[in-house]
Amino acid sequence: MRTRHGDAMLLSEFVLTRVVEVAVHGLDLADPLGREAGLTPAAGDAVADLLLGAEHAPAADKLGWSRSRFLRKATGRELLNEAEAAQVERLGIRWLALG
Repeated sequence: MRTRHGDAMLLSEFVLTRVVEVAVHGLDLADPLGREAGLTPAAGDAVADLLLGAEHAPAADKLGWSRSRFLRKATGRELLNEAEAAQVERLGIRWLALG
């Protein structure tokens, strides 16, 4: 398919971009309203796979965070403390640069 900017993109990739948008902006809306984020397990896994690469996504489970917390940390919505940063480093997790 073609995006609105004229770029060629697989439909599956386009759908994934929409899942990312809904997931992370859902966090942005839920937090100030004091509500639980409406993040489904499938959406959280899809975004984690995108951010880490499917082969590294299991390392994120070793952090012990919920998917919504992981997404907050991975997207800079919640800062890592020193212990978390060290654990992320030990696990070899590298964040995908968004922007």
